[in-house]
Amino acid sequence: MTGFLAALSPRLASGRFAREVMTLQVGSLVTMGVQFATSVAIANLLGPNLLGTYVQATAVLNTVNLLANLAVGQALITRLAAAYARRDEDESLGLMAYFLKVSATIGAVEAVVGLLGGSYLGAVIVGDARIGEMAAVLFVNPLLLVFFNMVVMALQSTRQVARLTLLENGAFVLTSLLNVTVVALGWGVTGLLWTVAFTPAITSVAAAILYQSTLPRMPGLPGLGAVVRAAFGVPFRQHFVFSALVSVDKNMFNFMNLLPTLLLSRLASDADVAFFRVGYNLMNFLSVPLAPISRNLYAKLSEILATGDACRLGRSLLRVSLASGGISMLTTLAMLVLSPLILSIYRPEYAAVQPVIYALGLRFALMGFGVGLGPIYQVLDAMKLAIVTKLVPAAIMFFGGWVMVGSYGAVGAALTVVLAYLVGDITNALLVPWMLRRAGSR
Repeated sequence: MTGFLAALSPRLASGRFAREVMTLQVGSLVTMGVQFATSVAIANLLGPNLLGTYVQATAVLNTVNLLANLAVGQALITRLAAAYARRDEDESLGLMAYFLKVSATIGAVEAVVGLLGGSYLGAVIVGDARIGEMAAVLFVNPLLLVFFNMVVMALQSTRQVARLTLLENGAFVLTSLLNVTVVALGWGVTGLLWTVAFTPAITSVAAAILYQSTLPRMPGLPGLGAVVRAAFGVPFRQHFVFSALVSVDKNMFNFMNLLPTLLLSRLASDADVAFFRVGYNLMNFLSVPLAPISRNLYAKLSEILATGDACRLGRSLLRVSLASGGISMLTTLAMLVLSPLILSIYRPEYAAVQPVIYALGLRFALMGFGVGLGPIYQVLDAMKLAIVTKLVPAAIMFFGGWVMVGSYGAVGAALTVVLAYLVGDITNALLVPWMLRRAGSR
């Protein structure tokens, strides 16, 4: 990856941004290896039908998360990064306290709703009350993740990349090992759901310890005790409009990713759900090298914009996008060639995943060119426009998916994903240059 950056910009390749991205890449490679091994193990241990049941159970929680997530996620990262760059202690405290208060409140409400109404939610979302009842325990997960997510936000905003990598990858490895263990012990889908639900209690404690030990390296950020005390007094409306817009945009993207699973749950078999999810997850490994680039761009582009140099902002975005596009095209080609060999590791029933992988090829080949879309819309405070650009792709995903999934199952879901994102890619290719020119004329 540094070769791409060096060819496009020696400054980028030799600077702090490239070093941070490479640190994150090392962690991503570890994540990718562990994720691949555990996903194969769980898929083979459960088989297509039980794996499909598990995927649908997690889809129930993820759907509710989309409806409830009005002020969390990536929403406050750019503002916290800007406050940290100014060493504005009051602003940093207010942002973290707001994150804690709103996230904890939403998490508590979700836990009550899910534990009491799991079967109803399952019936409404995936058409199966039994799956909703199994998924009920998952609804404690968002509440247990609050401290973990807040620490991730702080480390990302202050570009404490080594510690961020350690925290996230440590949590992922622990969760993956526990998941495989409970399935191997014969506890099935129920045991797997309970592990997913409660492992965040361990990782959140680890995150709090890591944050406190990192505070000397982050001058201007408050201690956890100060954040907790301030959370009681911070008003809900303080950052609501901005964070809600960012979250709506992110949730629309997540909803588009979730739609194929929801449609397959209603229109196809549990095995079809599993075939699509296995194929999508294998292709989604290709996004692992891109995720650190996109995440680091939030802070990087915020810093550039703070200098008032819109031309430099555009050049940096273009160079990183071209490098990332090259990565996605090469890795997609490699996956398409190697996928028959990879699928031979799975049980014979998963042979139906192969056409799903081929159908998804175009989507993942182009993915890298959009690595900076989330950061640039947020940095330029153009979240309303970002939301509008997703309306047509979402409509294609739903209405086109209803037809394609009903007719062609998992392959139809994959083709719908490709078409919807292709329309979105073309739209953004036209809009982003215009946004940058407008930013330069201010």
